[in-house]
Parts: sequence; structure tokens; C-alpha cells
Amino acid sequence: MTDRTASDGIAILVDGFFDNPVMAWIFQDESTRAEALDAWFRFWVEVYGDDGLLIETEDGDGAALWATPDVSPLGDDQTAALVELVRAHNGDRTGLVFSGLGAVRQPTERHWYLAGIAARRGQRGRGVGARLLEPFLARSDAEGVPIYLESSNPRNLTFYRRYGFEDHGPRVDLPENGPPLQGMWRSPSTSR
Repeated sequence: MTDRTASDGIAILVDGFFDNPVMAWIFQDESTRAEALDAWFRFWVEVYGDDGLLIETEDGDGAALWATPDVSPLGDDQTAALVELVRAHNGDRTGLVFSGLGAVRQPTERHWYLAGIAARRGQRGRGVGARLLEPFLARSDAEGVPIYLESSNPRNLTFYRRYGFEDHGPRVDLPENGPPLQGMWRSPSTSR
């Protein structure tokens, strides 16, 4: 794993999430989606700061964005900035987007948060996600700290379940016949 520059990792996430069902629902205009995703991931990298890790594979085929267990909740200024970021690409849909995303019930106990993991579009199905995820599973087990994520693509549920993740809360079906979003939780274990 490497952490070259934030721009490298963000570019990988933008490419990998370009056709993601939830991101395509949030940022519906394909002509501006890459720009919107770039702003989205830059926002989260900045918010997480020292309490975040942007990791990419050595070959640059995949990247993952993690928030450490000690990341602080969004402050008022950060929340306002996120609303403006989404509004710039959604206009009147902004309230709908936040009401949909707000239906997901995140855990309150201390945990690692996998904010995004992606392989470049041409590299999917080649083990990139596993190479990014497995070191953090080992770290979670060693530290005794669980991991939480929201699966934004139903095709990925089997992948996460194979690594011991279980559904966390009910599936959220996003408004306007939007895609499902499923919270997932993995408890640490020394016996895995």
C-alpha cells in the first residue's frame, strides 16, 4: 500500500465511483459527475484530516478512504459546506438527497469507518478491493475496534459478507426509486 498524494487517491476514487449507483443518484448529471465526485472526496479528505487515511494500492488500481475511530462529527461550518457542495450539483434536489442519506443510521460506538473503497473501472474483479480491505481487517482485529461502512452497490454485499460484515440496520431505499444503501458492521475477532 502507498499513500502517494491525496490527488492520486482521489482520482482513483472518482473513477471507481463514477458509475456507482448511489453516487450516480446523488450526482445525476454525467457531464459534471467527475467534477462533483472530485469535490465530494476532497471534502471528506479535508474533513478527516489527521483522523483519516487515504490509501491506494502500489499499482494505482484502487484506493480506500478511512476515518479513524477518533474522527470528530461534522461541525456546523463543515455541514454547511457539504450542503453547498451537493447543492452546486443538485439544485432543488439537495433536500431530497440529504433526506435520503439521512435515513441511514450510523452506529454510535467507536469504530473505523470505511468511507469509500474502489477499484478503477477497468480493474474490478481482480482482487483490488481485497488488497485494500484485508490490512484493515487485521488492524481492526488487533485493536479490538469494529468497522462500519455503507454498501452503495448491492453487488458488493457478498464481498463484504465474505469478510465477516453483517447488515447494520435496515436497508435504505433512496427516494425517487433510488438505489438501496445498506449499513454494514464487522466486529473484531481474534479467531478469524
